[in-house]
Amino acid sequence: MFDLVIVTAANRAQAEGYSAQLRGRKGFLVVPDPGDRRVGSLGATVNVLRILARKHIGSGRVLICHSGGDAKRTPAYAAMGKAFVPMPDGRPMLDHIVDAMDALPSSPGVIVCCGDVVPRLNPKAVRFAAKGVTGVAYPDGPWQAQRHGVYVAKPEKGGAPARVEGFLQKPKVARGRFLVDTGIMHIDWPTAAKMRTLPIAGDIYEEFPRLLLAGFSQFKVSVAPRCGFFHIGSSRELLKLLGHEEPNGATTLVDGVEAPVEMLGGDNIVTNVPAEYGPVRLKKGECLTSLPVGKSGWYHLRYRIDDSFKDDGLWERHRLGEKMPRVDHGRLLALRACASAAKCVRVTAPVRIDIAGGWSDTPPICELEGGTVLAAAVRLDGVRPIEVTVSPRRDRLVKVISRDLGKSRLLKSAREVADHSDPGDWCCLVKSALAVCGFKFGSAGLDIVISADLPKGSGMGTSSILGAATIAAILQATEVGFVRGAKVDVERVGALTLALEREMHTGGGWEDQFAGMTPGVKIMRSKPGAAQKVSARPVVVPPKAMRELMQRSLLFFTGQKRMARNVLRRVLGFYAENPHGFAKTLVDALKRNAETAAKALGRGDLDAFAACVNRYWRDKRLLDAGSTNEKVDDIVDLISDRASAVTLTGAGGGGFMYIIAKSAADARRIRATLESDPPSPDSRVYAFSVDDVGMRFE
Repeated sequence: MFDLVIVTAANRAQAEGYSAQLRGRKGFLVVPDPGDRRVGSLGATVNVLRILARKHIGSGRVLICHSGGDAKRTPAYAAMGKAFVPMPDGRPMLDHIVDAMDALPSSPGVIVCCGDVVPRLNPKAVRFAAKGVTGVAYPDGPWQAQRHGVYVAKPEKGGAPARVEGFLQKPKVARGRFLVDTGIMHIDWPTAAKMRTLPIAGDIYEEFPRLLLAGFSQFKVSVAPRCGFFHIGSSRELLKLLGHEEPNGATTLVDGVEAPVEMLGGDNIVTNVPAEYGPVRLKKGECLTSLPVGKSGWYHLRYRIDDSFKDDGLWERHRLGEKMPRVDHGRLLALRACASAAKCVRVTAPVRIDIAGGWSDTPPICELEGGTVLAAAVRLDGVRPIEVTVSPRRDRLVKVISRDLGKSRLLKSAREVADHSDPGDWCCLVKSALAVCGFKFGSAGLDIVISADLPKGSGMGTSSILGAATIAAILQATEVGFVRGAKVDVERVGALTLALEREMHTGGGWEDQFAGMTPGVKIMRSKPGAAQKVSARPVVVPPKAMRELMQRSLLFFTGQKRMARNVLRRVLGFYAENPHGFAKTLVDALKRNAETAAKALGRGDLDAFAACVNRYWRDKRLLDAGSTNEKVDDIVDLISDRASAVTLTGAGGGGFMYIIAKSAADARRIRATLESDPPSPDSRVYAFSVDDVGMRFE
């Protein structure tokens, strides 16, 4: 086994894509070329060796797999990279490369190889020299010699590594047998340490052999009797190697496609196409791939099977050099997770702004007095931030992946699932969701992917809404089946989310999950009682007033992250003590203020609405002084002369701040003020819009 596998990339954007595809896998490291520009395979190797030195790695077995190409000639997988092309067994090509390299002699040192080819040779025929650099070659004819590097050496008897006398790059030869380079090179650690002094530039198969022949280090070659290659050089080769023959005799390759495929004429490659594209109909030789560009857009690339994109200008015509760095690999992987599984459940949801009435929804307050809350479901930067997918596994285990955290965990026993009392465990939410859904470990295998695309401790109801989305997805997958077009059972999921928070020992009320599950701006109410039934009634705002409100509104992340349960404990303690009846009086005021705010908004009275928002912020601070802090107060003081209302969107202490400016012009000035001198590196103004859908199955 390798102690470390390093995958090189041409730039940071490509490295982020590779890292996303390797997320959760131990023993892998992705290293982009320095300066965000290509430095050649020798330069990339030197760069990696310097990084290893800084990490104090100078022993054991390390693999460097060079994968910095654009894959222009195979646009179907250019966004993913050739190393991640799925092979017939479902694993990426990279896994097969690692397996092939791992089978070679286990001599300590660094093995360098290419990320776009799987060599197929007898590993027992390969030997590495004890010192210096050992290349690997095999004998072949002039046709292969003209396309690759060629070693000049006299093979030793018994297969021992031979001294290299020369190295030719793509020689123009017509006959004979030649020692063709496989692209595999073994470097011992003393030579690797010496290489750190080289410039970060050059090709390891051109400049480096010249250095070695000039005496930089001992240079030998091990000759295998034969070698084949799994190499995808073009779309036509991709189709030949990985395509499937349809009943009508046509060859096609369909991979990672959610959209319905209605007609393929043959010689078609279709990859990574979302459902929103609609029915796929292609004539003979037509191909299609989709790129998730940015947070929500798609670029649907149609091309011909023999288009090269390297020599014909199509790469530039489609501006793929600009689009590839903007590919959202999280969205791409989510699409492929759904499409590659036999079936998949996908749930998305907005987050929420708590406008008025919060705390009245929290047990035991709501159980004793009923709750009334005004809230809005919102998208951030045009995106519904909460997403959960559940797909079946062939085994009966449960794998949990957090896309935003970049973590994964395979749950192998009922005991692991039952261990869900630590809210500090990133996997706790999913395990608690499985528990409240009554999932019996071993009854089915599930892959559960969760994502919350916003800062942690945001105060936007993230945890509860993510919990609700996870519950909805699990129920759909385990009770209804993997079918499309279902509706979220808001009442049931909301009640189970309260149970989930009890399982996690975080507590909480019903506002967050119901605000995220139901669309738009709404007033939500419940009556006293142990079983809380929540009704959500939309608040219809006059269009002119709504436009003005959005022009005057800002959503600002303060950079102050907080844990809601700490504030929750203090508020519930204060309510339980109820000094002089003040706590209950304050809860009544919260509920009345929410009703007043809803009425003001419904008639388009923005000044009265802003006054209610300010009143709510005051009452939250009366319930718990920890609702604010000096840094939050400093932000409020900074903008107070231009703001009609300010409140934190959650329990308090930090997270997002909702601001209503006195005018649209004041909103622009507040934004400029906050952006010119942000209170923390993470602080920024988020574009937001009211979500008119709520939680839904995609």
